[in-house]
Amino acid sequence: MNKIKILLLAIPLLIITFACNALTSNPQASPTYVIVEPTLPPTEENLPLTEAEVPRVSLEEALVAYSSGTAIFVDVRSRQSFDASHIPGATHIQLGEFETDPAKIKLPKDEWIITYCT
Repeated sequence: MNKIKILLLAIPLLIITFACNALTSNPQASPTYVIVEPTLPPTEENLPLTEAEVPRVSLEEALVAYSSGTAIFVDVRSRQSFDASHIPGATHIQLGEFETDPAKIKLPKDEWIITYCT
């Protein structure tokens, strides 16, 4: 849960930092790129059976996915928490919906879905 709080705080800070650096960077300096390999979502053949088997997404992976639009972010907190603050563009689906009737949830199966809470 603390990781999600850090993620929620870090993403805007990183975006601001990148924006400020872009404005003040030396145009003659060569850019530095960091390649982060995303954690691939499980397939139907290897779905996790326990919470410990669920792949975790690092802050760096989440930031790359958010910046590039390669993942769908799903906030699983209460409606009140979601309304108070959430990642821009995130979808709200309460955790209880995943636990009680996951077949009812309509998310694209071919997309990378990152859930978060706290």
